[in-house]
Amino acid sequence: MTACVAFDLARLFIGPMTPTPRGIDRVDLAYARHFFEQWNGDCVGVLPTPWGVRWFNRDRSLRVVSFIEDVWGETTEPQIDPAYHWLKDKVLGREPSIALPKQRSGATRLLRGFAKFLRHHGFTFGHPVATLPPGTVYFNTGQIALTVPLFLKWLASRADIKPVFMLQDVIPIENPEYTSGLTSRAHLQMLASTARHAKGLIVTTQAAAEKIARELARLKGRSIPMLARPLPVSSQFLQPAAPDPDLRDIPYFVICGPIEPRKNHLLLLNVWRELVARQDQKSPRLVIIGSRWRTNNAVIDMLERCPLLKNFVVEVAGLSTPALIRILAGARALLMPSFAEGFGMPIIEALAVGTPVIASDIDAHREAGGSFVTYLSPIDGLGWLAAIQSHSSDSDRSVWRQNKHYQPQSAADYFPHIEHFIGSL
Repeated sequence: MTACVAFDLARLFIGPMTPTPRGIDRVDLAYARHFFEQWNGDCVGVLPTPWGVRWFNRDRSLRVVSFIEDVWGETTEPQIDPAYHWLKDKVLGREPSIALPKQRSGATRLLRGFAKFLRHHGFTFGHPVATLPPGTVYFNTGQIALTVPLFLKWLASRADIKPVFMLQDVIPIENPEYTSGLTSRAHLQMLASTARHAKGLIVTTQAAAEKIARELARLKGRSIPMLARPLPVSSQFLQPAAPDPDLRDIPYFVICGPIEPRKNHLLLLNVWRELVARQDQKSPRLVIIGSRWRTNNAVIDMLERCPLLKNFVVEVAGLSTPALIRILAGARALLMPSFAEGFGMPIIEALAVGTPVIASDIDAHREAGGSFVTYLSPIDGLGWLAAIQSHSSDSDRSVWRQNKHYQPQSAADYFPHIEHFIGSL
């Protein structure tokens, strides 16, 4: 008999706190969709609640998943995404015809989202996790519960449960200079929870596997079966992607991800300052897609105070995934100069829509992009300047697409490996 899967919904449940999904959110969403829709055995959702950790049936859990997709605008056409229209006007060098939606606080969005869900789907207490079937596989890819020992306390009384976790990196531990102290402490707790509870661990690259294993060994943790498997591309990125014809003659490059120190936005801003100084109005645009982190003051100062960048660097957050795909499809290249990554989801997303990638030469990026990516040192400013200039024409992009035949890994390719790993436990 196929085991029951109890999928942790905590990350998706708090999804309304962010206007659009991040990379880890899309991974969690893909896992949820797979197990709730395709797992041959039973599949239930697990959530911490005020009355304890509870499980909810398959139908209720799928409603949560669909609701969060709707909140994030995962099915929204770019034409009706206000952030897309605002961005498009800025790239075209004209005053936006529409204002960006006012961003409410995460707590406000969460409360409104929860209230809306209850209005549409009603309320239920669910069932105590003590009643989960024997031998259930508890799957946690969202990592929220791993940072709160109280949310995993129930596993101590259910030795028959097989917890399987996903960890993507140990960057906040190996490189604390790129993160806050709170983030580093949370990551240490995730490792401690993994060492204590996990009977299986999924990671995204072999490089990450080695680093995670090393940190677990420092905790004197037991040996945990581990599967290192590159992540698949979301099905949305596998559909034909047409660039916006209005932007065809505007050369622009894209960087995706939160504006935080390890993403190395500062290198690109200095490169763009040099580009504008050399080329003036012929300079390409840089589109920065991501939310600001308060700890990145040098980048924020450049964005807000450097007059050379004013008309050539556009920053936007809250872009829906369909709008992101359309912007990526028309970009001269995706730029990813990160100092450290667990994988590099934007790399495979850009390659899937036929957009060249220039990325920092780190192990995670090489595992994600293979021979399809141009690799440079994250501190080689002149190298990045030359590479960006060489990718600035549309003809160069067309030549790249003719010579590079990237075959993205889909969910159908990926999840049989995950299911086999579960069976091996």
